[in-house]
Amino acid sequence: MVTVSVCVGSSCHLKGAYEIIKTCEELIDELELKDQIELRGNFCLGRCTEDGVTVMVDDEILSGVSPQNFKEIFEDKVLKKLREGGANGST
Repeated sequence: MVTVSVCVGSSCHLKGAYEIIKTCEELIDELELKDQIELRGNFCLGRCTEDGVTVMVDDEILSGVSPQNFKEIFEDKVLKKLREGGANGST
């Protein structure tokens, strides 16, 4: 199981957090990954002054995420973890 947490605090909300959540939900449905990915909304991951939305994949915090680059990040970070066996080597 891989956990994807999207900051929905006021700063990230204004930078497109809800578009990212919608895109993530669509990718999870499209790829039939509901049983392998947990999607969460989080308030403030502490990177409010950085560009873009802050997203955490398991324990890795990513800054600069936007609706335009989220699919690439999803493929690079989330799908890669799933191929490698999920968080902490388990599925």
